[in-house]
Formats: sequence, structure tokens, C-alpha cells
Amino acid sequence: MPRIYLDKIDRESALELKNWGDFTDPRLVGYNYGNLTDFELRLWYGNINMPNKRYFAVRRKEDDRFIGFIGLININPILKRAKLGIVFDANYVSLGYGYEAIREIFVIFFEEMKYRTLYLDVNLFNERAIRAYKKAGFKKTSYSREAFENQAIDLDERYFEMSKGLIYSKIMIMKISKDEYNEL
Repeated sequence: MPRIYLDKIDRESALELKNWGDFTDPRLVGYNYGNLTDFELRLWYGNINMPNKRYFAVRRKEDDRFIGFIGLININPILKRAKLGIVFDANYVSLGYGYEAIREIFVIFFEEMKYRTLYLDVNLFNERAIRAYKKAGFKKTSYSREAFENQAIDLDERYFEMSKGLIYSKIMIMKISKDEYNEL
């Protein structure tokens, strides 16, 4: 029985992000939504409500607390595919909520929308997320890299590389198909 449910994100609920805890790991500071100003939250809300995106608040059933958000981005109705994005309040990671949210978005994506392939990108250093994605059924397809938002981090060559004066994060690309989902 899931401990969470997915809910619409409106302007009022977007302001609830101010109640979120902060990550202390310098690699995760880009996920500290609790420090955003009202203006930044309005920008974020506008960004998640673009036509090729569908975002949901992840709420705990026991108290309706907004503990994360999960979204479908780059939605392609012709190819029936999209990319998954997921972020949680630092106080609610490593508790299984992310896995439950992924299972709930699968129902929307594969059963209600009748789409075929869901992709995601994950920083190689985010081993906790990779474990959750694998548990949910995602499989590694390839690797890429992208300039990392926090250029002040220590360069750990397992997860980052330096190129032309910039630190790049190593990214794992994963996917799950409708057939793979049906086999779960």
C-alpha cells in the first residue's frame, strides 16, 4: 500500500517548497528548493507548466505534506515517449518514497497516457537514485556528460571530468519500456 499519492501542483502548493530541508552535500545543492524566493518559485511554477511537461506533487498520505515532485518532460505524443524528472525534500530521501512515486507515475505514463518509453538522466554520483531507478525497472542504456551547476566542488574523477576549464558530471541514461513495465 503506497504511503504517498500524486497531486496537482498549483501556485499555492508551489510555495510549500519553502518548507523543504536542505542537502548539505555540495553535489546536491541545486536541489535545495527551500531557499528559493517567491519570485524564483513563481518562475519554477511557470517552467513546470509548459505544454510538453506534466508535473505532480508527491504528498504523504498521513499528513498531506508536499515531500517531492515528479514530472514527465520532453513529452513526445508522436513517439509516445518522455523523460522522467524527480526531486525530493532532503528530509525525505532514502525512505522509499522516490520508488513509490516512480511506481505511481508509471500508472499515469504507461496505463493512462498509453505511452511506450520513459527515459531518465541521473548523475553517476547519485548512487541512491540509481538504486531506486533499477529497483523500479529502469535499465542503463548509455552515458553522457553535462556541465555541472556547482563548479566549486571537488573533482572526483569517478563522477566528474574537467574539460576546457569546466567540470562536467558523468550522466547515466536509463529507460524502461511499456513491455518491461508490464513484466514487473
